[in-house]
Amino acid sequence: MLLRAGLWGTPIDASLFGTETDWTELYRLAKAQTVTAILLDGIQTLPAECRPPRALYLQWCSDLMVIEEKNHKLNRELANVVEVARRIGACPVLVKGQGVAQCYREPLHRQSGDIDLYIGGEKFEELNKILRSEATFEEEETYKHTTMTWHDVTIENHHVLISLSSPFMNRKLQRRIRQWHDNPALLRTVSVEGCQVYMPPVEFDVVYVLLHAVLHFLNEGIGMRHVCDWMCLLHAYAGKFDKSQTAALLKEFGLTRAARLFGAIAVEYLGLPAKDLPLAYRTQDLSDAQWLLSTILQEGNFGRYDTQRKKRPKGYWRSKWYTLMRAITRCIEMRRLSPNEAFWYPIALTQHSIRAQWKKRTKGR
Repeated sequence: MLLRAGLWGTPIDASLFGTETDWTELYRLAKAQTVTAILLDGIQTLPAECRPPRALYLQWCSDLMVIEEKNHKLNRELANVVEVARRIGACPVLVKGQGVAQCYREPLHRQSGDIDLYIGGEKFEELNKILRSEATFEEEETYKHTTMTWHDVTIENHHVLISLSSPFMNRKLQRRIRQWHDNPALLRTVSVEGCQVYMPPVEFDVVYVLLHAVLHFLNEGIGMRHVCDWMCLLHAYAGKFDKSQTAALLKEFGLTRAARLFGAIAVEYLGLPAKDLPLAYRTQDLSDAQWLLSTILQEGNFGRYDTQRKKRPKGYWRSKWYTLMRAITRCIEMRRLSPNEAFWYPIALTQHSIRAQWKKRTKGR
């Protein structure tokens, strides 16, 4: 209820909150789901006497200011890294994060992470070289991107935007991505604190944001922020994109069921108008949507708050084996969200790990 009120700015029934309200638990949940600032927006619609105790309320307000400042910083550095990329003739496309935040009622209240740019293969290494000259930290490169701490923010430079685990579906997905990346006229332009930046076409972006959430869910878990991202994107562009084209893409990439379950949560629990959905959910989807919501609330953002999860063992290879075994187990348990991706995901994960090790061992030979 508080999340819904914060997302839409609509007052909540104050009679639901009183001395018995466990505000400490609500604060914990807000942090676990990475929706701290949005929940506070919901709290602000309550009368003063119905809000959390003063000490907790002030802590919550302090968290909000930190979130806002981090967003300001990311937005400033977004402008800088986009300028660097354009200077070398690249076509940087912003995805997720600071771009989808512009779809929120209060963009600065979306809890941010890093800056994700899709650069493509041609200028990938050239941009990496420039970023490394000022980077203070770099993670191990994955098959999709490099991750660096640059100007005290995290930059993910993608030469692969995203991939599906099924080889057949992935080939189609990569063709779709190349179609719009090779033709900037198909991209949309978004203003992020004055920085004009490209983002994918809305029809594709709706699919991409959902696919990104599905892959994280199958691998480790997601928070309510992922659901809110998809919902806010749909609402911000309601009536401005081709829903039939988006529905066709969802079907093409095996995401129809996932779209119905996310849609059911967005409408039934978060207040999204059903007409904003690219495809309608069915009555029989509601039980699976409840399962999905319960799992999200239990596990928290990226599954980091799941008390039932075993700790990752120390040691590189033991850690890799743990990741694989956990992915297999989780995909079996969670296959009702996306059956095709759940089947192929452990196979693709193994292939990517082998390729990464081979690249690491042969680098510099």
